[in-house]
Amino acid sequence: MNQMTPIKPVPARRGQGRAAALMAARMWHSYAGAFFAPAILFFSITGAFQTFNLHKPMPGYRPPMVIQALASMHKNQNLHVKNADDPAPKTGKRARADKPDDLPPPLTSVIAQWTLKVFAALVSLGLVATTMLGLTMSWQTSRRRRVLLCFGAGAVLPMLMMLAV
Repeated sequence: MNQMTPIKPVPARRGQGRAAALMAARMWHSYAGAFFAPAILFFSITGAFQTFNLHKPMPGYRPPMVIQALASMHKNQNLHVKNADDPAPKTGKRARADKPDDLPPPLTSVIAQWTLKVFAALVSLGLVATTMLGLTMSWQTSRRRRVLLCFGAGAVLPMLMMLAV
């Protein structure tokens, strides 16, 4: 009459363990990316400033203190600005060691140097753009509160360490 047929267990599909591992890796990547995003943004932007020596005083140019402080954080991991004044002319052995020749560099060298600087600036711009894209994707596909906590921790922890130096 009322006979029940037993339910047969569905055999495990191949790749289910792999899918779970990929999902775990995606979640870890999302949280780690959110944590490291502030540092990636900071170093890519300040690195672009330094590529064009915007942090160094030159004759007729005095960089803003904020750029000097950011460069000091980038290069020396502290807020002690060393190049606050216009550069003093060097004298003695050091001046001769810094400038072996009084000849200007060849034009091909200048072009190559500027080409590399522009490439480095494009890399910085690419890092900023892809980091922002990654944060947007993480915000849309992950648990928002955790992403926000990871991002906040990645921004606040380095600042606290910087203040301790």
